[in-house]
Amino acid sequence: MESRKISLRASLYTLPVRLKNLLAAPRRQGDGVAVPHEETLISLRPQPRPKKTKNSIWQRRRRIRARLSAAQKQTQELEELNRLQVQFIADISHELRTPLNGILGYAELLRDGLYGQLPAEQIDVLNHIRDCGHHLLDLVNEVLDLSRLKKHQVQLELEAIPPPELLEAAAAAVQGLARQKRLDLIVACESDLPNLQIDFRRLYQVLLNLLSNAIKFTHAGSVEIGARRDGKNIRFHVKDTGIGIAPEFSRHVFKEFRQLDGVVRPFGGVGLGLSLSKRLVELHGGKIGYTTKQNKGTEFYFFIPLSIT
Repeated sequence: MESRKISLRASLYTLPVRLKNLLAAPRRQGDGVAVPHEETLISLRPQPRPKKTKNSIWQRRRRIRARLSAAQKQTQELEELNRLQVQFIADISHELRTPLNGILGYAELLRDGLYGQLPAEQIDVLNHIRDCGHHLLDLVNEVLDLSRLKKHQVQLELEAIPPPELLEAAAAAVQGLARQKRLDLIVACESDLPNLQIDFRRLYQVLLNLLSNAIKFTHAGSVEIGARRDGKNIRFHVKDTGIGIAPEFSRHVFKEFRQLDGVVRPFGGVGLGLSLSKRLVELHGGKIGYTTKQNKGTEFYFFIPLSIT
């Protein structure tokens, strides 16, 4: 018993020395357990973070301020560029519209025989000139309207309008186009809809844009225009059985001067109608959207609140 106490005491006295030798020994893999070096143990200890000096804090602040200043400058330059672009478009539109009106006026005078009777063939040519001129004038007016909307220069002329009256007027304007393509033009309006306080000309323009697109992209079947009550709104829609919109083009639908490559270009247009329609609907406090299935058709819809504040 006494010898056991002496050996235990000796082991305790020699323990620090043995630990030191163990740490100083090279790495061994004897029984599969790796023995770390002293340097490895030291490196595993948490290292103190370097203290931030006043100079490093000020340098970081200066870098942040420089980046913010550069971003603000770039934003101002982009805003100025956009303003100049809108102004240029508005000026060009004004300059184009004046001679176009003159061309259309003279063409109609010639067609009506004011300067003498013309053969039927020449009258047909004048009709084509008039149609092309009106199409170009519509494009110029769309560009001008878009520039005014961007500058917040469009004021709504609100009046009480029954929704069926708006639908019938828009449908009558495109009836000839639908007949030429042998499409069924359907007007579906819910009965007893209340009057809307709207700008008739502006929403008529929206429906006309949507109907023109629907007829343009539909080769067979039908185009439907309608309205129904949806809570505190009236929901208008234009639905077709056309080619639909590919998913990869969906994010460009309401962007101005954007056409859907490979889909829209063969059908003409400059890509302003939907962008303009979106802005006009939002000017009435409404929202516009669409649903589509490729090769099955598209439905564009927009909501107009029953009371515009």
